[in-house]
Amino acid sequence: RHRIAGWLRKVAPDAVLVARSNSVLGLVYSAKAGVGVAPLPTALGDAEPDLVQVIPPVAELTRIWRLLTTAELRRTPRVAAFFDFLVDEIDTLRPILTG
Repeated sequence: RHRIAGWLRKVAPDAVLVARSNSVLGLVYSAKAGVGVAPLPTALGDAEPDLVQVIPPVAELTRIWRLLTTAELRRTPRVAAFFDFLVDEIDTLRPILTG
């Protein structure tokens, strides 16, 4: 089972599930169509002017991201520049990447 479904069962055991989606965009479109509430990453929800945040971000639903590459690619200028950018901007990017 998905961790969001488990969280929802815990905090709202009587909630009625009216739709399921295996894509975040499907959740966005469902919420925009008025189907109900949708668990969306904050950055994605904030990008939709006709959607409003119902509850603040839930710590137990945030994600940990790991960016991996091979040692050989890590030494290439473009990949090294990208990783340097991430290190420099991690505080700005963290809420976007983790939900």
